[in-house]
Amino acid sequence: MPESHFSLCAVRTYPVIASAGNTQFRIFNGIPDCDYRLSTNLAARNNFTLNGLDFYYSGSIDTINGTYTLTYSIETLTEGCRQLEGGTQQLYEAKAHTLFLRPNQIIGKYWYEDDIQKSNKSLAHVRTLANLLATTKIVWTEVKTSNTALEIQARNHELYELSTVQYVVTVGEYQVAQVNLRPGGVYSLVIGSGQNGYVASMFEVTQPNSISMLWLVPQYVIMTLGEVMFSVTGLEFSYSEAPTSMKSVLQACWLLTVAFGNVIVVIVAELKFFQSQANEFFLFAGLMFVDMLIFMWVAYFYIPNNGQESSAHGRRHDEDKLD
Repeated sequence: MPESHFSLCAVRTYPVIASAGNTQFRIFNGIPDCDYRLSTNLAARNNFTLNGLDFYYSGSIDTINGTYTLTYSIETLTEGCRQLEGGTQQLYEAKAHTLFLRPNQIIGKYWYEDDIQKSNKSLAHVRTLANLLATTKIVWTEVKTSNTALEIQARNHELYELSTVQYVVTVGEYQVAQVNLRPGGVYSLVIGSGQNGYVASMFEVTQPNSISMLWLVPQYVIMTLGEVMFSVTGLEFSYSEAPTSMKSVLQACWLLTVAFGNVIVVIVAELKFFQSQANEFFLFAGLMFVDMLIFMWVAYFYIPNNGQESSAHGRRHDEDKLD
């Protein structure tokens, strides 16, 4: 059967993470042939329709004292579909919450805390939301190798980390989806049982990476070349210009500047002044530019040693020997 892909986040590939002072939630409808109308106390969109195997994403919601009390009701729009009760749910700040509608289960509504962060291993995160009998077996099989990557029961809605290859998803002997996972993507596969058998839709909770990791190679090459030329020449300069009795001390002082630079990086990264890492890099580039201007000013007024101290020391040593 054809597969559907929907994006639940912004155009950029950074995940929209709930931070302090706000929260977010999503709703997945796991019933292929049933439409529902939800009414909530959300100011931005308090009424919306959720079609079969569909989703809703709230965006950022401001919290009060760390929580937001969501009140909602669910109305069945399709004749013959199970009526679901509404209720209230506490949404906590800096967290993403998800409601899965699954009337084939004993419990028709399932709330869980979602994780929309990208994998730091260039893999993909996958969650299977199955509106099937709890013990139904669902298998993820790699297309290229025919190896079983994941075998779970329908009641298992945990998040798994899988390799970024193409998969066939089967329920029993039936193939319900063929999906291609990409690095950095966070996916939810919703499976339901409709009038024409099993139906599935894949949703992108977080978009995959848009840039290949191979672009890091030329950056590391340039940074390594720059480090070699800067570090080696700096050590040579501190050694040749230092007095004989302080050569080791000044070389240590030169290396100490590297330690100070690492401390600045740690402070900026750990305090998280910026949500985007690109802004951190612009900050570091600005600091380097300021450092370059200071270095140019100091170098302009610097008077080279030219070995005068070493020559004088040598003459004194020879005179001492003659004496």
